[in-house]
Amino acid sequence: MSAPEIAALASARLCHDLISPIGAIGNGLELLRMTEGVGGEPELALISDSLGTALAKLRFYRIAFGPADRSARQSLDEARQITDAMFAGRFGVSWAEGEEDTMSRAAARVAYLAILCFERSLPLGGDVRVAVAGERIGLRAENCRIGAAPELWLHVTEGAPVPEPRPDIVQFPLLRRALVAQGYRAEHRVSESSAELRLTGPALPRAISA
Repeated sequence: MSAPEIAALASARLCHDLISPIGAIGNGLELLRMTEGVGGEPELALISDSLGTALAKLRFYRIAFGPADRSARQSLDEARQITDAMFAGRFGVSWAEGEEDTMSRAAARVAYLAILCFERSLPLGGDVRVAVAGERIGLRAENCRIGAAPELWLHVTEGAPVPEPRPDIVQFPLLRRALVAQGYRAEHRVSESSAELRLTGPALPRAISA
């Protein structure tokens, strides 16, 4: 087992182990809501919102930084719920409606890492639209300021050298590794106010229903 595979398993384990106690805090919060004279609604709402964001981030990071399993699936509805809760500020993510309502775990991991790259590329925020069709993934942001260094995207698409990774840009080399490992081809286009990333992975056989 390679070092990146061990790191991915460790990331998934950390996220998994943290979800349960944080979820328990949510249960305790509900009990507080039912207890008279304990806290005010604005305070409890603030805690509830922060808790929801924390849980969404753990679910997101568990897939983005965890192992990629092509045999596992994730529903697009679940992906919407996670990104809606995680990105509720000036940066937003929407998922296009399509014929398919699920994607492979490998495709989900690639899409999530790409979303993090787009978030880093939009310093003033913006909306990213994600479209998934099998192992083809498209991300597009329009009418926004594009700010990521070109060499980061060249690293993603072509494997060009990248400066020593920092925590705030680690998603770019991680995305590059995921694309290579899963056999994806990447094409990135950018202008002053828009950016688009097209990812094409190997075709997978469709399951035959009984």
